[in-house]
Amino acid sequence: MHTYFLIKHPGSNFVEPTEEQIQEQLENEEITESVAKLREHTWKYGSRDAYLYTNMANQLIEHGVYGYDTRNTGEIIKNAFVTPGHPLLLVAIFHVADLFQVEQMTMVKLFNMVLSIGTVLLLYLIASQIFKNRWVGVVAAGLYTFYLTPLHYFRTALTETPGIFFFCLAIYVFLLALHTNKKILHMLFAIIFCYGVMIRPVIAPLVLIGFAVTAFRHRHQYKQFFSVTIFWGIGASVVILPWLIRNYIAFGDFILFSTHSGNSWFAGSNPFNMYDFSEYWKERYELGMEAKDYAIMKIKEGFQENFGLWLSWFTIGKTYELFKIPDAIYYYTALSYMDVFKWTHHIIVNGALITSVVAVLTRKKKLLALASVAFMYIGLSNLFLTIPRYGFFIIPVLCIITAAGIVVLLSTCSRFVIKRYDQMKNASKA
Repeated sequence: MHTYFLIKHPGSNFVEPTEEQIQEQLENEEITESVAKLREHTWKYGSRDAYLYTNMANQLIEHGVYGYDTRNTGEIIKNAFVTPGHPLLLVAIFHVADLFQVEQMTMVKLFNMVLSIGTVLLLYLIASQIFKNRWVGVVAAGLYTFYLTPLHYFRTALTETPGIFFFCLAIYVFLLALHTNKKILHMLFAIIFCYGVMIRPVIAPLVLIGFAVTAFRHRHQYKQFFSVTIFWGIGASVVILPWLIRNYIAFGDFILFSTHSGNSWFAGSNPFNMYDFSEYWKERYELGMEAKDYAIMKIKEGFQENFGLWLSWFTIGKTYELFKIPDAIYYYTALSYMDVFKWTHHIIVNGALITSVVAVLTRKKKLLALASVAFMYIGLSNLFLTIPRYGFFIIPVLCIITAAGIVVLLSTCSRFVIKRYDQMKNASKA
């Protein structure tokens, strides 16, 4: 499937627009001049952000300056707008591409394809390790294999594919560290997890779940727990400390992750898109406020003036926005087999929800731990802008939860059928 999507390029966003089409959209005021400027390139990289990420990596290679040019000015930009995990990965990939004289995006696609297929393997290993049942691993890997979104994103220069891979790899190494209790694996977990955080910072608080599991595991071994936390701290420092030092030297400020979070707060402060964002922008500039400060002000005002509306937006509303469709499916509407991917999406999301509810009622600890990872991610995401692209990030965990539910259901049904068959067989003999 990965090979098919690599060669076929069925997504409409990978189709190069002609100059006449761009000019027509400009004349009809469907796009702006800045969007038209980007559209000349984004088809090659998959999206606007992907194109700007590649520009950022090339700027770092050519000029030694780290910065994300969000306005596509073409100038040499120095900032901490995005975390360094993905841009530095692109730099390494581009160096390899130059070494083998391969086009940069071709190397990105091949590299991402390996990571995406690696994620399928990791889901099998994680699920098998947690539940000691290889069939849970097979079903989890199968669900992700037939999920559309990773097949789309591995062909882009976006954060999704490497971010998900390192997140899943961190989970697997964490399980190995728990099983073997080797300190080197605990440190390796911290390094991998923190590198994943440097790709997608929203997952950072999820380490608290790992901390709680480790604390419970060593609840009677305080020295052992203290030793593990020290190795976690060493691993985290290896990844995060250089970024902190760079930001302090460059800007004289303590920037743990990035300066981009304010925009996400701002974009997520419009409940059910009821208000005109142009009015938001106007009011914000009149007040002279930063995006994050203005967003927090609007959220506070919203909860005070219409608590029910804003509570439903930050819970059910935003969660629905995260999972209402499999992300990127809108690029494939002309293909007849999209219904298969829609059904796969609904099975994964609804199956994970039902299985999580059952886990709460039956107090299944392993499922509860996985469900807590998913629910914490959703809760954290609901603070910001919620779109299916961000919901996709937690789909691998939902695949494992759903797989566990499917295997338990099938096992229960098979036992019931066998039992009934044996009863009927014995009755016929009698």
